[in-house]
Amino acid sequence: MKKNVKKTVYWAVMILFLIIQGYPIIWLILAGFRPNIELLTDPFGISKSLTLENFIKIFTQSNVVTYIKNSAIISVISLIFIVVISSMASFAIAKMKFAGRKKIYRYFLIGLTIPYAVTLIPLFTMFAKVGLINTRISVILPLLAFQLPVSIMLFVNFYSFIPNEIIEAAVIDGASIYGIYAKVIIPLSMNTIMTVLAMNFITVWNDYTFSLVFINSTELKTISIGLADFIGPRGLKDWGATYAAIATSIFPTLIIYFGLNKKMTAGMTLGAVKS
Repeated sequence: MKKNVKKTVYWAVMILFLIIQGYPIIWLILAGFRPNIELLTDPFGISKSLTLENFIKIFTQSNVVTYIKNSAIISVISLIFIVVISSMASFAIAKMKFAGRKKIYRYFLIGLTIPYAVTLIPLFTMFAKVGLINTRISVILPLLAFQLPVSIMLFVNFYSFIPNEIIEAAVIDGASIYGIYAKVIIPLSMNTIMTVLAMNFITVWNDYTFSLVFINSTELKTISIGLADFIGPRGLKDWGATYAAIATSIFPTLIIYFGLNKKMTAGMTLGAVKS
C-alpha cells in the first residue's frame, strides 16, 4: 500500500513538473499561430483560429532568415573549434605526462569563475584596436574562450576512465600521438563529444551579450538580437510576429536537446565523476 502511495505521489509530482516546464513552450508555439487581435484581447485564452500569417510575415517581411544564418555560422564555427581544442587539450592534460599539466588544468578551470560582464570593456577596447568590431570573429572568440573551461573539464574527467593500456597498445602497434587521438580517443569519446556539442550549442545559439556589444549592423545580427526588430515606435509590438520569431529561434535548440538527450545524459554522467 505504501509503495503504491509513493508511486502515485512520485508520478503526480513528475506530471506537475512536466506541465510547469512544458506549458510555456507549448503556449509560445501556439501563440505564433494565433492572430494578433486574439493575442491583444485574450492572450491566455483558448484560440478560436490558427493561422500561418505570422510565420509568413517574419520570413517575407523581416530579416529573420539573415539573423538565423548568422547565428548558424557563428554556432557551427564556434562548436568546431570548441570540440577540437578542448578535446586535444584534455587529451594532453589527462594522458600525457609533462611538468605543469595540473597547473594548466587549474588555469583553464579559472575561466569558470569569470563572468561575461567584467570582460566586455577590455574585449571591446582590444577588438576596436585591431578592427574586429562588427565582425563574426568578435563574437566567436569570446564564446570560444568562455565555453572551453567546462568542455575541458568534461573531456578530462572522461579521459581519466580510458585505460592507459589501450593507448600503450596503440603505441606498440606504431600509432603516432595524432593517430592515437584520431583513431582511439575520438571514437571512444563520442558521448562526451555529443554532450559538449549540445551544451555549447544552446549557449552559443542563444548568445545575447557578445552579439549585442560587438555587432551593430543588420547584416551580421544574430537571431537573439534581431528579435528586437519587432518592437515598433513607442514600444508597440507586433505580438504575433514576435512569438513566431521566438518560436522559430528556439526550434534548433529543441531539436538538438531532444535529439541528443540520451547521449548528453550519458556524457554528463561520465564527465561529472572525478578521478
